Amino acid sequence: MKNEFRIFPDIRLICDDIPKTGSQDIFEISCCLRGVCEYRTESGYIYLSKGNCIIMKQGLYSECVTARSANCRTVTLIIESGTHNSMTNELIGTSDFLHQLRYNKAYIFRHEKITEILSELYNGCVNDQTSVLKIKTLELFMLLNEYRFKYSSKDEKIKNVGKFICKHLSEHYTISQLSEMFEIDGTTLKNLFRKVHGCPVYNYAKNRKMFRAAELLRTADMKIIDISEEVGYSNASKFSSAFRDVMGVNPKYYQMEHNLSRKKANSGILQNPAY
Repeated sequence: MKNEFRIFPDIRLICDDIPKTGSQDIFEISCCLRGVCEYRTESGYIYLSKGNCIIMKQGLYSECVTARSANCRTVTLIIESGTHNSMTNELIGTSDFLHQLRYNKAYIFRHEKITEILSELYNGCVNDQTSVLKIKTLELFMLLNEYRFKYSSKDEKIKNVGKFICKHLSEHYTISQLSEMFEIDGTTLKNLFRKVHGCPVYNYAKNRKMFRAAELLRTADMKIIDISEEVGYSNASKFSSAFRDVMGVNPKYYQMEHNLSRKKANSGILQNPAY
């Protein structure tokens, strides 16, 4: 399957891959169709699960690192630098909704029709239907230009809650405790946390632990039981279950696949796992 298409002069479509942006400023529109996708930004972590979409600005001064679960399926549109001044904008009017991002570098949302169109873009990518991709991209931008992004004055405080959780992954904090610590009403905290970070507080901590575990499984010479303890799990069975829930495969298989990939790379056979 071809993973990347240039739909318009300044717009690329990428399926099931992490976009390569280089040093240029770009806007990314992504939707998670299956699994979990992690974004590590300068203001914290964001998680996309099935049906979640994100629009974000990236560039030389706003680095973003992306990781994916083993079963992750994503569709991404990359709008390259200068589109808002180009002929492409005259055709699709991207500046209207991109202008709304001036207050924030990332916006997470759920919108049934937008997700449906992005799913159709994914299917068009799979089936190599270039004409369908162009039509659906135009349809997507028409919807986005009508969409109104909503921001809260408490967004920065919510980001600090996320950073706090990441610094204390081995500990468990309730909504009530976090609400008191950060002086935010509990209901407001729950609602805004999902909007800012893409998932509820409990899922956020679980996702971060499992993506950290996945990183260790790929790169560290450690036993699985030691990795489970490193991310706050004293019970290996519960760790394995949590890892499979988030990453789509069990930790032993994940580690074996990446060990095999490294051995093949070292022997001159270039073959990467699918995740």
